[in-house]
Amino acid sequence: MSATTHPNANDASLAGARAWFSERRLTRPREGRLLAGVSAGFARRYEINPLVARLIAITTILVLTPLVYVAAWVLMPSDPAAAAAPSVA
Repeated sequence: MSATTHPNANDASLAGARAWFSERRLTRPREGRLLAGVSAGFARRYEINPLVARLIAITTILVLTPLVYVAAWVLMPSDPAAAAAPSVA
């Protein structure tokens, strides 16, 4: 006889993460999804139109991607200046 363990939402594992989402009713539906069903899952959970959820997802991606790039541009230091090469005489 084997003991079946159910994943705990506090586990630092993939099963724990899936349990956390499941407890909050954030699941991807099998019907009505375009790609993977993430936007459809958020739409169902928060009771909004799936088209609106998809537009919010696309807008978020289009806005955040350039912001993350600009933040990396500002935060990443440039390579140090190359040491002056000795002149050949």
